[in-house]
Amino acid sequence: MPAESPALSCETTSRWSVLAVATVGLAHLEKMPAIPCQDAAGGLSQPRPVLVVADGAGSSPASDLGARTLVTGILRLADSLEAQLARLLDAQEAPSPVALEQLAELLFRHARGTLMDRAAEQGRPARDLRCTLLLALMGCERLLWLKVGDGEIVVERAVPLVKVEDEKTEEANEAQGGESYELMPKLSTLGERGKGEFANQTRFVDDQLTFGQVQYGCEAMASLTGIALMSDGAAEKLVAHDGASVSGQISHWLDDLRQGTLRQRDLVRLFYSENFCRGTSGDDRSIALAAREMNFL
Repeated sequence: MPAESPALSCETTSRWSVLAVATVGLAHLEKMPAIPCQDAAGGLSQPRPVLVVADGAGSSPASDLGARTLVTGILRLADSLEAQLARLLDAQEAPSPVALEQLAELLFRHARGTLMDRAAEQGRPARDLRCTLLLALMGCERLLWLKVGDGEIVVERAVPLVKVEDEKTEEANEAQGGESYELMPKLSTLGERGKGEFANQTRFVDDQLTFGQVQYGCEAMASLTGIALMSDGAAEKLVAHDGASVSGQISHWLDDLRQGTLRQRDLVRLFYSENFCRGTSGDDRSIALAAREMNFL
């Protein structure tokens, strides 16, 4: 794991727990011969929280390699760019839209170039390795996210309590500097649905991708308590098709993660459970989670 950057002085980035897992779907296991998992997921908690998920295109024969290549390459890039990320994501003064666009384009160019280089090493066209990409980079003050194709990015925020005029609530408010937050979180998605022009079509990282097809944005870290990136196979049961509603299961996982009780095997067991598989496509399922300590509020 990359060493912690001495330039990072923001305490909030050390208060995150990270977990990622990718599982092969039942539809792939039932093929003869079995198709390998075409999803990849990874994350780092230091020097800052970073989450990456890539979902290989089913029609591309080496998309599993492409997905793994992107996840590994983006995590390494994030560590290499730590000084630049600190200036943009940790400083109280908001960066200019131009600076954010330049960072997003750098990430895009690195992802596309890394995949094209790996394809060339394999003697394959880039489309053989194409895959979607979800990325989240967290700082002291803001979160930068980037999305190519489908899958979902879900953020969890603590919602301010409505003040109740009783002695107990007043004491709690005073203890927290006059502002208190409820434990019931609010979940919402970032970005538009990742489909292309036609039904069942999505965009991928390959040699044809342009920066104009990349979604990205910046979110304030205030009250943000967790984030989840997931491939469309995992999102089938966790996010409504239009993104309007998100399953509370994600908040349960985030809470277990911040308590130190969530393990990869717990996610794998649920992904293969009958209730989770019923009525789904049997696609690969991947998820990357980051949960923040609640006492920062």
